Amino acid sequence: MDPEIHMNIVELNMVREIKVNGNNVDVLIALTVAGCPLADTIKKDVRNELMKFDEVKEVSVETTVMTKEELDELKGIVQNNRGAQQSQDQLISRLDKKKNENLIAVVSGKGGVGKSSMTAILASELKRSGYNVGILDADVTGPSQAKIFGVTKRLMKGKNGIIPAETSSGLKLISVNLMLDNPEMPTVWRGPIINNLIRQLYTDVDWGDIDYLLIDLPPGTGDAPLTVFQSLPLSGIVLVSTPQDLSKMIVSKSANMAAMLKIPLLGLVENMSYLECKHCGDKNFILGESRSEEFAERLGTKLLARLPFVTDIAELCDQGKIEEYQNKEISNTIEMIKNIIEEQKDKTSIENIVNSAGGNLSPAWDKSEEQKKKFKLTPV
Repeated sequence: MDPEIHMNIVELNMVREIKVNGNNVDVLIALTVAGCPLADTIKKDVRNELMKFDEVKEVSVETTVMTKEELDELKGIVQNNRGAQQSQDQLISRLDKKKNENLIAVVSGKGGVGKSSMTAILASELKRSGYNVGILDADVTGPSQAKIFGVTKRLMKGKNGIIPAETSSGLKLISVNLMLDNPEMPTVWRGPIINNLIRQLYTDVDWGDIDYLLIDLPPGTGDAPLTVFQSLPLSGIVLVSTPQDLSKMIVSKSANMAAMLKIPLLGLVENMSYLECKHCGDKNFILGESRSEEFAERLGTKLLARLPFVTDIAELCDQGKIEEYQNKEISNTIEMIKNIIEEQKDKTSIENIVNSAGGNLSPAWDKSEEQKKKFKLTPV
């Protein structure tokens, strides 16, 4: 299959020549442009398909480039095939939960604020608390979770789907870097490929029985975050920011995007809030004084934690030992997130009851002022 057009290369007239010499097969593929960034992917896919035949021992794949006339012909084939393809609305339809897991996306909108390390730290604390936890690294063009946890083993296909890698504590992990021969090679992919891949990293993976799945999102409000917000059955998002106004402005974009798509905000974590002196204990606000409580209130959410600038975190990430990091603030943050998720589940249940009753509470729900306060419904 062409990884961008999503049609097979035979239908697209991209296969130009096949030579069979004993057990060796030589294939010539015509690409749409010179220097196509997906050339290696196409070569690998062709090679893998042909090597499935017992008689084939060696496959060589070479490429050439289509002429303008051939490109025009290919465009016509694609346009004629569009009627049979799914619409974009169908491609980004909301997926169902696999079981009863809680999906939490960790979002910043801005790079460099510690979003990936925060995802890893929160997941590690949940695992330490006795939960079955997974991480989906949705930053498919800049994945870092495998490095942070020190995982290098390639992903395998199992009976029920892709088998996630496991960290030293048993945390389950899916990252694009675990699919590449060389983790330093770029993944130069366009939006449709990224959209489909993120969905597959949830649906085609055998996550097993997990309680929490944390999703590490890339910066910005582009294809990957949009796909996660629209496709995955999220319990909510955790925002990560620093004290800088610049950081908060970009984080606001992600918060507003979540609001537009009716994704609950679980809370805000202010990272790199201050640097504590090792000698006297004084707090140095190197990125400016914190006003994150006010910022969280403006976003309509809670400030979960103010975390200091700690050099140990960077060192542990580089060594692949992030699971060793512990902090009382992180433990408190986990408890707050869990409570907020449960509150939202209760609120959703009550709203469903009200909606099924035509929007009116029955007299049994209206016995006292205390009950009225307890079951008062507020817009999400």
